[in-house]
Amino acid sequence: METYTGDVAPMLELTDIAALDRPDITAQATATLEHGGIVYLPQAGFDLSEDEFAFVSDASVTLPTRAEKKSQNGRPTVIYNPATGRLERSRIGARQRPQVIALLDRYAQWSTQLVNRLFPQYSDGLIRDRTTYRPCERAATQGLHVDASYGRPTGGQSMLRVFCNINPEARVRTWRIGETFEPFASRYVATANPKTSGTLESLLYRLGITKGQRTAYDLLMEDIRGQVKKDRSYQANAPQTVFDFPAGSAWIALTDLVLHGAVSGQHSLDQTFFVPDQTMAEPECSSLRILERLSGNRLSA
Repeated sequence: METYTGDVAPMLELTDIAALDRPDITAQATATLEHGGIVYLPQAGFDLSEDEFAFVSDASVTLPTRAEKKSQNGRPTVIYNPATGRLERSRIGARQRPQVIALLDRYAQWSTQLVNRLFPQYSDGLIRDRTTYRPCERAATQGLHVDASYGRPTGGQSMLRVFCNINPEARVRTWRIGETFEPFASRYVATANPKTSGTLESLLYRLGITKGQRTAYDLLMEDIRGQVKKDRSYQANAPQTVFDFPAGSAWIALTDLVLHGAVSGQHSLDQTFFVPDQTMAEPECSSLRILERLSGNRLSA
């Protein structure tokens, strides 16, 4: 059995919501995030209204089809675009759609305010992307992985995601949390065989299959993500811990830097932002710059 050594991603717990914009707190939060850690807010401050609580509790609203009700993979079945105010993926009925849109839009605004308070350095370069809702039960443990955006290439921008457990039955959302990015990536870059960025990538973009052309960075991230998810020895024996996020809590991570995998839970929200490496306090800590160092290649466009 192969032996793995490494440090599990650090976690910074912030309990005083009123102090989130204090300079010492913002510096700590930024350093934790950029060094591949998780910022945890056990009392996040995002509360469901009475009406929101009612329809979240009624699975027939957000999981209207039989297939969705039986789904056990925990994937988002509702995706909202705050830029357009429209649902991009959902089978929710016309009568209930305004309620769901209102919840997701409120969460998008709340997440944006939270990120601007905790990470003021990011404000000028921050790009807000989609809001997702996961009403499905997670019954199968997800393999440790880092996020690589297949349909929405990042080009090397970090993926900052704000998660919130809104389970109406006060059930926890459980995650596996793995080691920091560089020791993980160093194991797989040498054996990586990413696709080549070229004509096919341009065609996928022109056809609207992807929301941008995948760069060498995107293709390498997809490759090492695929490798680690298939590596049974690493999944079983690599440095990791299990953490329960209670209902009402929120957590923030650069998920291209944090190895993570959902274990169980139901009803969670997450808001995705993109952070260019030049916006970061320590750009050399970005997954783009780490992969460029490890591979010896320029990976951005």
